Amino acid sequence: MPGKLLNLLIALLLFAVLFLAIDDSTRVWAGKEDVTSISVNDIAGGPDARGGIFSDFIFSFELLSLLLLAALIGALYIAKKEA
Repeated sequence: MPGKLLNLLIALLLFAVLFLAIDDSTRVWAGKEDVTSISVNDIAGGPDARGGIFSDFIFSFELLSLLLLAALIGALYIAKKEA
């Protein structure tokens, strides 16, 4: 029973910290309406796709996706082996 109360206390404290952080973020960002807008074309490189994230970092992105896929398959294999 004391373990459940400790878990409840920790969960309530974490909820309170998250709530206060979110509540404080509204005060921090208040009055910040004068931001410059960035379009999707600026980030993605536009219709010709000569610049931006999809041309400069495409190899790194594909390599990272293969690495994460291999890690996922390896984790599933290890989890199935131990069960």
